[in-house]
Amino acid sequence: MSSTTRVRRSRRAVTVAAALGVLALGGSLALPAQAAFADGVHQGTLTVQTPQEVGFAGQPVAFTETVTNTGTETTAFSLVLQTTTEAGTPEHAITIDYKDPANGKWTSVPLEFYRGDDEATYHGLINGITVAAGKTVKLDMRIGAPMGLPHDGASNGGFRSITLSSRLTVPGTWENLGELVRTISVEPIVGSLAHVPATAVAGGAPIEFDAVLSNPTPSAYINLGNVLFTDSHATVQVRKADGTWTTLKKYATDTDDTAGVYLQGRNSSIGAGKTTVSRVRVSYDGTTPLGATRINPCVFVNEGSAPFWGTTNCSQGSTVNVVAPAATPAPTTPPTSTPTTAPGKTPGKTGGTSGTGTEQGTDTKQGTDVKQATDTKPATDTAPAPVAPVVAAAPAAGAAPAAPAVGELAATGAESSTIPAVAAAALATLGAGALVLVGRLRRRS
Repeated sequence: MSSTTRVRRSRRAVTVAAALGVLALGGSLALPAQAAFADGVHQGTLTVQTPQEVGFAGQPVAFTETVTNTGTETTAFSLVLQTTTEAGTPEHAITIDYKDPANGKWTSVPLEFYRGDDEATYHGLINGITVAAGKTVKLDMRIGAPMGLPHDGASNGGFRSITLSSRLTVPGTWENLGELVRTISVEPIVGSLAHVPATAVAGGAPIEFDAVLSNPTPSAYINLGNVLFTDSHATVQVRKADGTWTTLKKYATDTDDTAGVYLQGRNSSIGAGKTTVSRVRVSYDGTTPLGATRINPCVFVNEGSAPFWGTTNCSQGSTVNVVAPAATPAPTTPPTSTPTTAPGKTPGKTGGTSGTGTEQGTDTKQGTDVKQATDTKPATDTAPAPVAPVVAAAPAAGAAPAAPAVGELAATGAESSTIPAVAAAALATLGAGALVLVGRLRRRS
């Protein structure tokens, strides 16, 4: 068993296992350590400055571990590192890096993972920290909780804090020169919604609101998917910097009635301590089932090729009530236009006293004049009392004949002469109404 497997057990077991591990990892370090052990000169102190928190599934955060050699000879020290987290911790959930003092390059500390019934542990070892007598070496380090490998994030499991134990020792003796334990909080990135309308109309105008992505942690995030889940009938748009709207591609989920969209695209990023606000509008087509539907924000980190499969953190969403459009009033049918009939006249096709053009009246200019006379409304809407037809009496001696008057009516309407006998017959047929009509036409001529 390697040097990192028994750190939590008895001191004697740790010493033996660690010594074997150093030989396996870097046997050249054993000789100076044995010399220091033989001389009995190995004294040192350890100071650790860890971050208060790291981001869940985020990038690692910097910290320092400082080794001081209080002995009288140059000594090669080792750091034994161990993290303890909750039992639900998955593999590849924690990373520890250090900057090699020899070349200034960042190097990952190999970690071995053990899952127990009550807790999970990662063990690692940094060898070859050479410090001159009376001198100090500060190691730049990083710790993170990526919750999986890049593009292969864990889809379940997690923890709320990391207990980091750092122990200073000298290879060969493996005695404890100083051990410090620090607790680091693990906080998630948070997606949320603001000002979501409570109601939307199926087939109507879209609703608008803000989608907020907040990273309160000191970890940056990469390989990030900021997702909204909506009804599959919905169309989601985001407003770009120039004020225009762009429609987002919908990705199917395991359920037919839900779809997801990426607000900033797949594999986006956000800096430590940053917040982004996206203006969103959602419209529901006319086939959307009526009733309550959900809009839910989720964040995915280190997704693989399949959408929505990675380290997942979902937040409280909003409920929208989809309603039918308001009933449209039936169009008002205008009343059917009824021709106005002049008082005292009855419509008909044959020669009579119709107020509108008749077949007989249309065929002659006289009929046109009858229509013109009809357009002039009488002074009263009350139909005149029926008048008995007037029979012409024999003219008295010296009196002017009545026939020319009727002939004048014919001339006015037809611009031609008419036989007095025809005029007399027409007068006998029309009766008193014709007399009234004659008077009106005369006044208009």
